[in-house]
Amino acid sequence: MADKFSLNGISNIFNESIARNEPTLAFELRNGKGLFLFMMFFDYEDDSTKDVIYIFMKNIQRMLKLKLYGNHLKGQFDIYIDEWMKELFMRELLLEDSQSNKKFIFENFFNALNLSIPSVIKLSDKVNVLRKSWSEVSSHIPSDVIEEGDKTILIGDVQLPKNKKPREKTLRKLYLYADGNADEIETLISRLKSMNRTVAWTSDKNRSGKNVQTIISTF
Repeated sequence: MADKFSLNGISNIFNESIARNEPTLAFELRNGKGLFLFMMFFDYEDDSTKDVIYIFMKNIQRMLKLKLYGNHLKGQFDIYIDEWMKELFMRELLLEDSQSNKKFIFENFFNALNLSIPSVIKLSDKVNVLRKSWSEVSSHIPSDVIEEGDKTILIGDVQLPKNKKPREKTLRKLYLYADGNADEIETLISRLKSMNRTVAWTSDKNRSGKNVQTIISTF
């Protein structure tokens, strides 16, 4: 039988991301010997993505995709953890063969995780976390988190018609593949959204890619 735990500590950064029109969350939490990467990838065209959180366990290289229950606008972010999931958490914490696991209380563990969730995250911090970990997690995440994942060479920006807006699945690729630091990417995304522009990518290795600074300088 699954047990319910609260991750309502995510409320502040969830609402912050929505308010700043930055529908991506990524942050790491350390607990004991375990290192957990939390990720959310929203899509304004699909409300169901606001109810999904990914937890990647770095020691054991395992990913959990969990549904978040409750009214998020009221700060409710509940998850249900099955017995097999608990075993993964124990393995990540390097407790599976220890006598200490007999005294391990999951409610205390999740309360501690919840309290350690940051209240504010800059976009540049999200970029740095994802860049550092993407080689580990990309094969564990649905391919539609980013658009046309095989196209990783940035070739420029494009003006969108008035009836369209830049897609997060396209802009999110800047976090991972653009030649620019996190602050530059934050500036570029902000300007693209304010001007209703997006970025174009190609998989053609013979094309020369553009760096973020070059694109920013054209605005």
